[in-house]
Amino acid sequence: RKILKTLLEGTPPDGILVEGTKTVYPNPNLDLYRQLMDRGIPMVFLHGVYPELQAPVYVLDDNFGGARQLVQYLYKKGPRSIMAMFKGDDLQGLQRYSGFVHALRDLNLSLDDRQVLWYNTENRDHLLSEEIFANKLQPLWRNCSAMVCYNDEVAARVIGLLTAKGLRIPEDMAVVSFDNSIYS
Repeated sequence: RKILKTLLEGTPPDGILVEGTKTVYPNPNLDLYRQLMDRGIPMVFLHGVYPELQAPVYVLDDNFGGARQLVQYLYKKGPRSIMAMFKGDDLQGLQRYSGFVHALRDLNLSLDDRQVLWYNTENRDHLLSEEIFANKLQPLWRNCSAMVCYNDEVAARVIGLLTAKGLRIPEDMAVVSFDNSIYS
């Protein structure tokens, strides 16, 4: 909110690239976005958009299709028990989950809700801590042969935790993710 107010008070920018945060929740800053739009300042939303805004310009990933492709790829490689870890406070995570679920269904693979791990912006580091991972998640990944991760950063941390427990990647546990970032 502070940044948006600064943009409204200063010299108007030529345009704004917006990467939304917590896009599944109601946005308390819609009034400021509308003021910027009313002033004719072009905005392009990346990766998520606030549907309450009228006719926003946005660029979105195919999160649904990407998750489907990841599950299909794993299936072709052999794993039949696939778990996942998604971010639950943005649209990307929900869309990726939806693609994951549809792919499992279409491949006649079972879905156990306990094998879908959810995190949010605030608890990601806690969930991926060595203690929590070993105590809470070990029983889950012991019964799986593959994991779809929300992004490469999470996948890199998961791989580190799994290898620290003696698992071989991808022989014991295949790990795939989104982004193709520096972490991959």
